Amino acid sequence: MSTTKIQAIANSNFDKIEYGTAEIRSFSPREVLQKSLKQLGLFWGLAIVSVLLPVVHFVLVPLFFFMGAYLAFRARKVKQEILSGTVNCPQCKQPVTIKKSPFLEEHTEICQNCTSVVKISLP
Repeated sequence: MSTTKIQAIANSNFDKIEYGTAEIRSFSPREVLQKSLKQLGLFWGLAIVSVLLPVVHFVLVPLFFFMGAYLAFRARKVKQEILSGTVNCPQCKQPVTIKKSPFLEEHTEICQNCTSVVKISLP
């Protein structure tokens, strides 16, 4: 696990670009695998426990089984996490706070001042 502060690039639908900073956490391949297996184990465990529930097990067991596989696959894609950051809105130039969230390819926030969608990417 390593955290670094890097430059964030924000743009909107009107091709205006602003720069800011974001603190990100990068996961090692081992941590990604552990998170993925934890998700899979949790939902497959729920599937096994839900076998004991009468009537609803017809729905819950397949739901937990496929949900576990889907969430584990999705957890394998998350290699970085945004911890915090700020960037100026390309429309109104007001600061937009970047909240903690998983980072895939692009992250979106909504400017609280002008309600425009701000797309944030990392170089």
